Amino acid sequence: VHAKQGELDQAMECFQEAMDLLRSRGSMMDVKGPIGSGSILARIAGILYKKGQYDEAMCHYEEAYDVTRQELGTADHPDIAGLLHYIGGIHHKRGNFTEAMSCYKDAVRIYKDTLGSENPAVATTLVCIGNIHFRKKSLEKAMCFYEEALRIHRIAYGPYHPDVAPTLKSIGMIHTKLGEYDEALDVFRDVLQIKCAVHGTNHPEVANAYKSLGNVQFKKGELGDAERQYRYALSIYKNSLGEGHANTVNIKKSIHFIRESMRQKGEVLRSKGRHKISLSRSRS
Repeated sequence: VHAKQGELDQAMECFQEAMDLLRSRGSMMDVKGPIGSGSILARIAGILYKKGQYDEAMCHYEEAYDVTRQELGTADHPDIAGLLHYIGGIHHKRGNFTEAMSCYKDAVRIYKDTLGSENPAVATTLVCIGNIHFRKKSLEKAMCFYEEALRIHRIAYGPYHPDVAPTLKSIGMIHTKLGEYDEALDVFRDVLQIKCAVHGTNHPEVANAYKSLGNVQFKKGELGDAERQYRYALSIYKNSLGEGHANTVNIKKSIHFIRESMRQKGEVLRSKGRHKISLSRSRS
């Protein structure tokens, strides 16, 4: 309960007391199941991760992995896959992509063997693999993993579930980086639709979706459309976060930059027009 409420120190004290109780019994293996020592070690690791103490979190996750394997008597179990996923996450955050990839792939294999190939847990770890490829700039490989994760999430949750939107956004980002702007716009419109369905129309997540659309339209040179999307985002940021919030301030800067770009573009066009008129008159 403490952990869910964000009371990490209180949660840590409770879990540490539970571990001390188990150790006082003389064997880490005496209690099995959801309250076993492996589960408690994993929860302690999760708190350490949230607090940014990654080295300590890794030690606890690795201990939890060893203990849980002994408790279960097998490595082919969803709990083992979950621990591999988290260990891979720490490697990922450290930039140890080879180690992270190995953990993620083992987690996917175990999830598929124990839960089925279309379980959402499979999709979640596929996204992490895609994220590694994205960071390594292997965009086509990243796209393959994101699209497979999206397919699984849509089967499991339907098209308008919150877990669908982040994967869609990642796909939209790849389309944008590849210069496939029309495809990116289609994807970000889907993201906007999901955000509105989940949060209503006056939520920062909805503003973020408008901003993503504006970013793509700016890259396409559609400055007027981009400004319109940014102004939708601005209105929502102001109402939901306030005038002084960083998101509000930054979107105002983007709008100002677009207005200045449009002004300069207009001056160039007017200059070209005057030049053509002057040439025409000189020839006559």
